[in-house]
Amino acid sequence: MKVRVGIVSYRTPEHLGQCLAALPEALGRHTADTVVVDNASGDASPNIARVAGAQAMVNARNLGYARAMNQALRGAHDEFVIALNPDTVPRPRSLEQLIDHLSVNRDVALVVPRLVNPDGSLQPSVHRFPSATLALVMGLMPMALRKGRVGRHFWLEGFADPDDSQSIDWAIGAVHVLRRSALVDPDQPYDERRFMYGEDMALCWDLHQRGWQVVLDPASEVVHFGAASAIAAFGDTIDQRKLAADYAWYAETHGAARTRLWAAANSIGFGAKAIVAPATWGDDDPRAIRNRRLLRIHAEHLFRRG
Repeated sequence: MKVRVGIVSYRTPEHLGQCLAALPEALGRHTADTVVVDNASGDASPNIARVAGAQAMVNARNLGYARAMNQALRGAHDEFVIALNPDTVPRPRSLEQLIDHLSVNRDVALVVPRLVNPDGSLQPSVHRFPSATLALVMGLMPMALRKGRVGRHFWLEGFADPDDSQSIDWAIGAVHVLRRSALVDPDQPYDERRFMYGEDMALCWDLHQRGWQVVLDPASEVVHFGAASAIAAFGDTIDQRKLAADYAWYAETHGAARTRLWAAANSIGFGAKAIVAPATWGDDDPRAIRNRRLLRIHAEHLFRRG
């Protein structure tokens, strides 16, 4: 079977080379038409793509992830397409496993692998859709009580079962293997209103709303370095940009009143952490600075009008 593989690159030439080199073994018996869209990196990324046998498209400016990935996947005639981050190294036959999963399971629109860090440790990548309940659990529930049923139900980091093939809410977009016929617009799977962050969650939400399944298949494993392009683009403002994208999606999906409720739950959770562990809030430690910044963002959305 032939598939389209789309990769969006931004100032990560070393990662891109590793990713492209791993593709043939990762695809196994399948073949791919690979398109790399470079978002005006100004480096060797386009040449690296061409040397590896991929088609390279170069944008005159950084158009963001969603628009560029749609460019990479547009015009595909294959039933399955793969959105792949350049800072991934798919294990041998990992993408073959995901393609085969979609081939067999006709009610699945999107399947993702188990992601691991370069040292082999599990990288949390599967999540519940945001909610006030989840925010309160994360902010208020003691670590000891997160084990067992609660941890599995909310897919809490460190307590969900990463070895169980299961239907999920959403997964980060490092590796998305998609059924084109499940998409409202096969040439535009990702919402182009989102520059970066939130497009993966929005896609999974849309698929669920239309009755499709999104599945984690842990038999497939992919190494993900994580946030390489985001760090190159945004530096230490990544947290703010992620939260801004999450709140934009939440407001569009659930309305202003429920968004304020979610912001309140997030604020309560962070406030509780300040009471329980004040040492992590009142000094110039990077963790304290980050905590205060995140609490301020949640509080701003709580009191925002409209």
